[in-house]
Amino acid sequence: MNYRPDISGLRAVAVVPVVLYHAGFSAISGGFIGVDIFFVISGFLITSDIIERIKNDTFSLVEFYHRRVRRIFPALFAMFGACFVMAWFVLPPGEFTSFSKSAIAAALSGANIFFYRNTDYFTAAAGSLPLLHTWSLAVEEQFYLLWPLVLMILMAWLRPWALIIVSALGVASIAAGQYWLPVDQPFVFYMLPTRAWELLLGGIIALPSVKAMAARLERRPAEIAALAGLALIVASLFIIDSDTPFPGLSALGPCIGAALVIAAGIRHQTAVSRALSVSPAAFVGLISYSLYLWHWPLLVFLGIYKNRDLFVSERVSIVVAALLISTLSWRFVERPFRQKQETAIWRWAIPAASAMAVACCLSLVIIKGQGFPNRGPAMAPSVAAMMAERATFQASPCLMRGALIPAGSKCILGSEDPLSPTIILWGDSHAAHLASSLDEAGKAIGVRVRQITKAGCAPLPELQMLPSSPMRADCPAFNSAALKAILDDPNVSLVILAGRWNTYSRSDRSLLSRDGTWPSPEVSRANFSSSIRSTADRLAARGIKTAVVGPAPEPPTDVLVCLIRAYFMGTADAPCSTMPAEPHWNDNKFLSDLLPRSVQFIPIVPALCGPSDCRLKAGDEILYQDKTHLSKAGGHLLAAIFENAISPANLAVKLDLPPS
Repeated sequence: MNYRPDISGLRAVAVVPVVLYHAGFSAISGGFIGVDIFFVISGFLITSDIIERIKNDTFSLVEFYHRRVRRIFPALFAMFGACFVMAWFVLPPGEFTSFSKSAIAAALSGANIFFYRNTDYFTAAAGSLPLLHTWSLAVEEQFYLLWPLVLMILMAWLRPWALIIVSALGVASIAAGQYWLPVDQPFVFYMLPTRAWELLLGGIIALPSVKAMAARLERRPAEIAALAGLALIVASLFIIDSDTPFPGLSALGPCIGAALVIAAGIRHQTAVSRALSVSPAAFVGLISYSLYLWHWPLLVFLGIYKNRDLFVSERVSIVVAALLISTLSWRFVERPFRQKQETAIWRWAIPAASAMAVACCLSLVIIKGQGFPNRGPAMAPSVAAMMAERATFQASPCLMRGALIPAGSKCILGSEDPLSPTIILWGDSHAAHLASSLDEAGKAIGVRVRQITKAGCAPLPELQMLPSSPMRADCPAFNSAALKAILDDPNVSLVILAGRWNTYSRSDRSLLSRDGTWPSPEVSRANFSSSIRSTADRLAARGIKTAVVGPAPEPPTDVLVCLIRAYFMGTADAPCSTMPAEPHWNDNKFLSDLLPRSVQFIPIVPALCGPSDCRLKAGDEILYQDKTHLSKAGGHLLAAIFENAISPANLAVKLDLPPS
């Protein structure tokens, strides 16, 4: 098909918000929707090309894959090579090994599957993965393994039904995505079955029947359609954010917007088409693929090297550098390979396979060498000990993964005397990281503590945590079993509820639902309060008191990873040692205000924070084992608070926060 400069401009509209969003410019909260626009554009262009070649009887699957390889591989593997070099100098052994695993997945067009299994795109940890952005390339590559075959069948035997069939496939894809969004949002985000509809939407516009309809549009309707499409894209950039359930139906706005702009420009050069065709926009569109490839690893590697959040000046510098490098990549890597006309299979298949093999073999060598730890200084003993402690914590049999709770004789802390007063520690992993504190306090005052904890499950019976995940699937059953076990135990005098409360009390991304539907943040917080109240009332009816532990201050970074990087590169560990205290005092006050007055509130911020700073380290002692969980050293600082809270003489005392 003929070159359309307005589509190049639309590529610029897609890539610029992605780059700005990744660079941390929060004004464009929905910058990540640029990928959805790319999918629609790609679906339209590739489908148009295939149908045109089928119509002219010049289509060849081998030649199609030849063009795809020439389009994708040269710049991609050039970026891979640069990433391996940067990773050698910047990444500590563990992260170098993880990077190499992701490189194998990306080289084999399986990055979306790898990152689905290993990370959430919207978590802070995602910002440390140099090849995370290759997930979208994998989705496209997987789609184009199947789509040419589908089109060949449609054009040969089912042409009158093509629009109905492709539309049905698209509807099935988005319906599956919307259905699974509350169940497994990362799957919907990363995987082809729930993303295919975006590529299919672009493909629908390219179908002969739809193109013919678009070509019959008069200028005025075309102008209106183009303006409406651009408005949908712009509105989506500012309305959608990381808390929006996405993609699913939330992605319709930018995708339909892109489709309208493309369709309106098939016959007419609309005002939007002219605006998108101006030289700067069209040029950014031409380099958009290289810009997408290069901007993210540059941001990630600089962030890892600095071992902190980047300053605005640094982020701006990276964006400028990415534009320059992308221009060079487009001029000297993309264009030369795309302009080659060699069609013999060995002239492209062998180099492509060789590039994949080199990337995979190099990655395997790094994995086998465990990231080559001799590249930097030996790991500090305190860091090595904390890595072992974290592994032990994560593998604890008292941090359950299924719906069953541990037997009553297991996971007992504190006093070993079975006749001692019994207290229950109930909650998720943020309850489990308090186990050492309660063990110490219980032994000191002669109180027995039973731990009932499950990863990912806040102690909120009858509520579903959204978005759901495999880890959370058993939460309702687990919480029901936990509550029944507590009510059936006549020796229980106090239940301590603990969890990562900020996830539900202050965040709009994790919500609490009674019926599985997405509630508003206000309804979610009301559900939180009523669940705590209902649990406390049921326990009180059996003479059992209830206490809620305030959330631990959460560092801005994974403390252990931060320290590993600091020691590896020989830099200061200040970002890993302290953090501002005010947000954490506010978090505890916010939670306290949500709780019923009948519930004892146990704040732990006072043990970890002063008026202005919270400690992440105390001398050589590391107080956190990761980004959210306290270590045993951190738990030791809480023992005195729990001694007071679980003392039989003080069970009825309401503990208030000190003034901030």
